[in-house]
Amino acid sequence: MPAWLLCAMALALLLSAGAWRAERVQQGRGRATRWLWLAAIAASVLLPLAWLPRVLAAMPAEQAQLKLGWFMLSSGMLMLLALRSLWLLSHQRRWQRTTLLGTPVYLSGGIGPCVAGLLRPRIVMPVWLQLIPHEQQALLLAHAQCRLAARDPQLLALAYALIILMPWNLPLWWQLHQLRFAIEVDCDARMLAHGHALRDYAIVLRRHGQYYSGLTGASPIVASDPLALRRRRRIMARFTRARAANLL
Repeated sequence: MPAWLLCAMALALLLSAGAWRAERVQQGRGRATRWLWLAAIAASVLLPLAWLPRVLAAMPAEQAQLKLGWFMLSSGMLMLLALRSLWLLSHQRRWQRTTLLGTPVYLSGGIGPCVAGLLRPRIVMPVWLQLIPHEQQALLLAHAQCRLAARDPQLLALAYALIILMPWNLPLWWQLHQLRFAIEVDCDARMLAHGHALRDYAIVLRRHGQYYSGLTGASPIVASDPLALRRRRRIMARFTRARAANLL
């Protein structure tokens, strides 16, 4: 069993390296990259699990604690996601349903701007958003609508569901981190492709877009990482230059 665990982590490391390299190539071509990381997570989990029945059949009885530890880790992660979902549901009762620039949204006292929910994702905006200029409101709404159209919340929830099966595999968590960043970069590319100005969009991200529009279970999580935002701006600048070159 320990040898199988090490092989599973080694496979995840190899797949991580391959996805990282492929991501650089895809970004240079202005293509989506979130699917690379989702595929890496799926392969890192499902390929080792295909061999698991043979491993368990040959495992000595004294190593049964490993199975118990695995079960407890997966159960703990599932419980944590369930608690976060319940936390979100408790906050939903206080949200006000309204429209913002003609778009249906939910106003919250402390959550957003984000997309929250799994079966029926919805746009959640903080009440202070009504005080900022309409141009910035429109950009934040367009950002959230891009996420809904691309089904980003469901994609991230699928990644968490896969990791629940193998939470002890540390490279999987790095892959999840990369997937979350790729979701952001892909959304940025869609925003620019729709004609939004890089400078205006970058300003809105820096001032008001620090909330990550994803899911942990079914709740939004904060990702106010200035280094990540700067890296996203550099990628957007490359995308803009490549797009302008293709139009010439």
